[in-house]
Amino acid sequence: MTRFYKSPSFWVTTLLTIFAIAPLLRPGYFWAAHDARHDVYFILQYNITWDQGTLFPRWSPDWAFGYGYPFFNIYAPGATFLGTLLYRILPLSLEAAVKGAMISTILLSAWSMWFFMRDWLGERAALVAAVAYVYAPYHLLDVYVRAAMAESLALAFLPLALWGVRRAVLRPGPSSIALAALGYAAVHLSSNLVALLFTPVLGLYLLVLAYGQVRDKTGARAKIGGWVRAMIPAGAGLILGVTLAAFFILPALTESKFVNLDQWFAGYYDFHDHFVYFSQLFDPRWGFGISTPGPNDTISYQLGLVLFALAALAFWRWLRRDTGEQLEIGFWLLVLAGSVGLTTSASAWAWDHIPMVDAAQFPWRYLTLSALALAALAPAALLPQADDPSPSRSWLPPLLLAGLIILGSAPYLRIETPDPPPGGATLAGLMEFERSSDEMTGMTATATEIAAWSPLADLHMAGIPIDNQVDYSLVGENTGLDVDVREHRVDSELVWVHAEGPGQRVPFYRQWYPGWTAAILDPANGAELDRFPLTPADTRPPYGLLDVPVPAGEHLLRISFEDTPIRSIGEKTSIIAVILLLLLLALPLAKRLRRQSPPIDH
Repeated sequence: MTRFYKSPSFWVTTLLTIFAIAPLLRPGYFWAAHDARHDVYFILQYNITWDQGTLFPRWSPDWAFGYGYPFFNIYAPGATFLGTLLYRILPLSLEAAVKGAMISTILLSAWSMWFFMRDWLGERAALVAAVAYVYAPYHLLDVYVRAAMAESLALAFLPLALWGVRRAVLRPGPSSIALAALGYAAVHLSSNLVALLFTPVLGLYLLVLAYGQVRDKTGARAKIGGWVRAMIPAGAGLILGVTLAAFFILPALTESKFVNLDQWFAGYYDFHDHFVYFSQLFDPRWGFGISTPGPNDTISYQLGLVLFALAALAFWRWLRRDTGEQLEIGFWLLVLAGSVGLTTSASAWAWDHIPMVDAAQFPWRYLTLSALALAALAPAALLPQADDPSPSRSWLPPLLLAGLIILGSAPYLRIETPDPPPGGATLAGLMEFERSSDEMTGMTATATEIAAWSPLADLHMAGIPIDNQVDYSLVGENTGLDVDVREHRVDSELVWVHAEGPGQRVPFYRQWYPGWTAAILDPANGAELDRFPLTPADTRPPYGLLDVPVPAGEHLLRISFEDTPIRSIGEKTSIIAVILLLLLLALPLAKRLRRQSPPIDH
C-alpha cells in the first residue's frame, strides 16, 4: 500500500478541510458558543498549575470561586492538554489556543477517518468518508455552536480506534495491537462521555470483524473457538488502551462519587427534556441557541440531507446484496439506526431502564455515533458491484461526492464572534462567569450548598494575587489560635500555627476531596511529626471547606493535595502499559533492522 505522504488522496483530503477551518481563522472569538468560555478557563487553570510544576493537575485551584475543584481528576484532560500545549509553545492568546485546538481536531478527524477507510475500502472511498466526517452537521455543531473541545477531540480519535481494531483482527501483529491501544486510550483521555458511548460500538465492530474473518477463512459458519482466537489480538490492544489511560480512568470511575453529581444530571440536565423530534433530524435550519424542551430548539440536530441520501443509497445496495462489503455496511447501518433511535423519545424506556444509556447526559449526544456511521456509509456509491469486483480508477466520482458533501454543509460554515464578556480570559472573567452561571461552580460531596461568591473571588475581581487560603475571618475570632502563612501553592499550603490547647482547627478556603492530606512538622527543623489524610469530618458547612485539626503548641502545618491509593495504582498501571507499548513498537523495528543487516563474512 502506498505510504500516506505519497498519496494524492491524503493531501487532497487535507486541502478540503480548509472550508471547515476557515471560520476559525476569522478575527475574534466565539464567546457565545456553549462551551467557549469553559474552554478558555480550562486552559487558564491548566496553565496555572503547569507554572507550578504539575503536568497533570487533578486539582483546579480557582473553580468554585477559588475554593477549588478536582476537575481533571474526573473530566478527561486531553483537549485541555492540547490547548495548553499550543498556548505555551506558540505565541497565542488563550482564545487563539482554543481555536488552534479546534483546528487540530478537524485535521485529526480527517486524517484518522482517511486511514481507517483506506484500510477498508481504498483511497477513493477514504477521501469521501473523511470529507463526510469533517462536514457532518453534528461535527460542525460541536465545533462552531457548542465549542465542545473535548468531544471534538474524541471524535477525531474514534476512527483511529476502529482502524486499530480492524488491523489487529485482519493483520494481527505487535504494531496493530499498539495502534488499537493508542486509539482507544486517546478516546478515553479526550472525553469520558464519548468513550462510554463508543465502547459498545467498538466491541460490536470487533465481533463483526472476527466473525467475517473466520467465515472467510473457513467458507462456513464461524465457530466459537475460531471467533475467539480472531478477537484476541484486538482485545489485547483494547485492554492495553485502558491500562494506558488507567491513571485517569481509575480515579474518574471510583472518585467521581465524591463530587455533587446532581449538578450535572438534574434540573436543566434532565434527559427527558432533550429528546430530538424526528422532524429535527431533517430540518436544515441552523442556529446558535441551546437545547430546550419541545421541538423548537434554536439549535440544529440534523443528520445532513446529502449524508442521509448517501446512507439511503448504502441501505439500498445492502438490501440488493449489490456489493462485496455486506457485513460491514450492515454493521454501520445498524449503528446509524441505533444511535438515531437513542436520540428520540421512542428510546425513553431504554434511557430509564438500561444501565449506562443515560451516561450520555443528553439524548442528542448519540449523534456523535450517527456522524461516524454516516461518514463510513458515504462512499457506498463508489463500491463496485458484487458480480463485477474490479474497482474503478477514476477520481472524478469521489471528488464530485466530496464537493457535494461540502456544498450541502456550506450554509453552516460560520461562527458568531460577539464582544468579550466582562473580565474576558482572566481569573476575574472566570469569577464573573461563575456568578452568572452555575456551569463552573462544581462542589464536592461535603458541600450542602452551591457557593454563590467568596472572599477569594473579591480578590480576583480586584486583580490581587492570592497569597494564602487561610480563612483569617475565623482565625481572628479564635483567641486561642495564631496562624501565619509561610508558603502558598495551588495545591498546598504551609502555615505556622500556635494552638493554646487541644481541639483547635485551622480553617482554609479549600474544598475537601480525597487526597487532601495534613502533616504536622517541627517548627525548628521541619521534621515531620505526624501525617494524616483529611476526611469529611475535617470540614465545615455549608461548602465543605477544610477545617484541619492541630495539636496544642507551636507547629508547622502543611496541607497538600496528594495521590490517593487508587490514583497511585492507576499511575503505576499506566507506566507499565507505556513500557509494554514501547516494546510492541520496538519489535517490528528490530525485525526490520535484522532483515536489512548484511550477512557477516567469516
